[in-house]
Amino acid sequence: MSIELQILGAFETWRGIAREIYPDEALPTGEELVAAARDHTELDAGGSYPALQVWAEALKHVRALALTENTEVIPDIEELYRPTLTEEVEPVTPVETEPEYEYAEFEDITPEDIVDSAPGRHAARGPEPEFEPEPEPIPEPQPVPVDPDLRPYEAHEFRMLDGFRDIEEMPGADLRVLPTGDGALELEWSLPGWAQNTASFESRLFRIVSDEEEFDKDPDAGELRAVTVAQRWVDHEPLTTAYRLYQVWMYEGTSETSALRGEPTLVGEQAYIRPIDNIELSVAGSVVKGQWAPEDHTHRVAVFAAKASERRTTSRRNEIAVDTQNLQGFRYTPQYKGEEYKFVAQRYVRIHGAQLSSAPSEEFTIYVNAEVVDVPIQVAESSDGFETRFNVNWENPDSGEVWIYRTQEAPVDGLQDRVVEVDQLESFGLAQRDWANDLERGMSSCSVDWPEDWYSVFITPVSVVGNQAKVGRSHSRVRVGEVGNPTLHERVNNQFLTFGWPEEAHEVTAVYGEPGTGHQISPRPEDPGSNIASIHRQAYEQDGGMRLHLPAAGDVALFPSRVYEGRQIWGDPEVLHYDGLRQFGYEFTAQDGRLFLIIHSDREDHTHRQFTLRLQQGRLPLEPNDGLEVKARRIVGNMQDGSDFLPGINSSALYPDRYEEFWELNPADLQNPPGAYFRLFVREDHRAGTPVSALLDPNPATLFVDEWHRYLSGGAQ
Repeated sequence: MSIELQILGAFETWRGIAREIYPDEALPTGEELVAAARDHTELDAGGSYPALQVWAEALKHVRALALTENTEVIPDIEELYRPTLTEEVEPVTPVETEPEYEYAEFEDITPEDIVDSAPGRHAARGPEPEFEPEPEPIPEPQPVPVDPDLRPYEAHEFRMLDGFRDIEEMPGADLRVLPTGDGALELEWSLPGWAQNTASFESRLFRIVSDEEEFDKDPDAGELRAVTVAQRWVDHEPLTTAYRLYQVWMYEGTSETSALRGEPTLVGEQAYIRPIDNIELSVAGSVVKGQWAPEDHTHRVAVFAAKASERRTTSRRNEIAVDTQNLQGFRYTPQYKGEEYKFVAQRYVRIHGAQLSSAPSEEFTIYVNAEVVDVPIQVAESSDGFETRFNVNWENPDSGEVWIYRTQEAPVDGLQDRVVEVDQLESFGLAQRDWANDLERGMSSCSVDWPEDWYSVFITPVSVVGNQAKVGRSHSRVRVGEVGNPTLHERVNNQFLTFGWPEEAHEVTAVYGEPGTGHQISPRPEDPGSNIASIHRQAYEQDGGMRLHLPAAGDVALFPSRVYEGRQIWGDPEVLHYDGLRQFGYEFTAQDGRLFLIIHSDREDHTHRQFTLRLQQGRLPLEPNDGLEVKARRIVGNMQDGSDFLPGINSSALYPDRYEEFWELNPADLQNPPGAYFRLFVREDHRAGTPVSALLDPNPATLFVDEWHRYLSGGAQ
């Protein structure tokens, strides 16, 4: 643990004990204690925080105990809880838990006093006799008052509805169904003004039908509940499903008998939907569970949740569990713990294709406790070749939420598994800008991008409940930059590789493979390819590049790497194609007064090739067109390929250790002024994808023409 955290822990221990003696406003805040833990001069005179000055001596003593690892004695030292300055800090007055009693002096009471004492006093001192209470009499049932407006007509006595009519409710009529205080339902209906004219009839009957599910607009499709001449009726029957649908039909006639035979008119159709009358709430961890009795024909139940302090619970923004029907309950995980929440439920049913709702239920409240726990995470890295991201998963705790932080550096040492205040996270290296899942709160996973210019990344989970935060174990990843602008320079007997050194790389390894395998080879033992060279940065800077010995044409993959936590981390390779190198050599030989040229190849070669032998006065020729060309005549075996000496040397069969063809040089071309030199060049244009040709010169002494003149004339035997 870092010294800063060690001191801060001691300060927090001291503050927790001091809060039992003094009010919070008389003590330093958490932010002020963090400042003192970082810089001990804040406890000296002239510090930035007045509250620290009041307790300066006590906090200096606590700091010394922390540095000497003696914090266990902090609760036992009384001087630590006395303010430094003369300003008085009033301690918290302890609450008296037991009242004080006054006791009368003991009196010596004789048995006679007990016998002669007043009956009331004697009864008070002795035990009360127990009596069995008499059972309350069973109330006699009250007779139900008879409604004089009701009529005893049966359903079969009414005229049936004309099946060819289009049924519409009476324009301007109104039907209302309202609950009464005793659990009954009161139906009231009114007729429009034009229907109040009674000149065309003398009697009017209202037929009330209902059912516990939807039915057609037909008085015979529902259950006959009542026939009345009034415009109200009270239904005392309890509901058996989620709703009851009512229809009121009107029959008119010159008498009630003729009204029974009249054509029915629909006054109105109305449903009463049973509200949710009770929500049983419980909490398991951080999950609130609500339950109620299910009712048939319920389409869904809307549930609203809000903090107890919120004014309007049934706001649409407070609706939860919107993707489920909630027919008999719900489960809900509040965003914040340590809060009291209230819940309201509202039942919905479907009638004739439309959704209708009940009245909202009462508000039911429950308190959700808060607890900060450690939350481990799983981190999986993925890349599409352009961007790298991490898929982070976790299990949400019973309390609070999980914040995921992405930083370039690890949090402060010793912070893991420590509970701190949320506003202290930034001071420990977890800033608000580094909060990666702030737009995905409440989820159990998130995606974290790895910025392109970052070569180290730390993903840290923080469990948060209220203002308390617990920092979990960080998951780290590192990488190296790319090899920049690699260039392969061909030398006669090796290759020289230059490139821009990759960011954060400790080493670059060159891997060789067959042509076309550059993206399959790697330095790992289980993959194809041969590691041919590795170089560290210091050696690269000293040598100016990387020297290779490539065996033949093929692919070269350059892998940057760094070592982190004992593992070698490989970066993305940069692949080059090497066309290869074909080497040729030549020599001169004399026989029978003639000079011959022999050409060798580093491997058997039957490709048609062109060479040119140049002659230059006073120095070696430098390139294929420098100086005079020496003519030659090709000899295969013992046979001359023609009788003339021709410019240019053409080959078709070259070998490393023998020869089938050679060339006789034109003696006339050798009669130049003294001091001339020979040199052979390859005369061909290099084509991409083919090996580069390199011609190795023999001993320079054999290139001096004067030496061969003397040899041929017998001067050098």
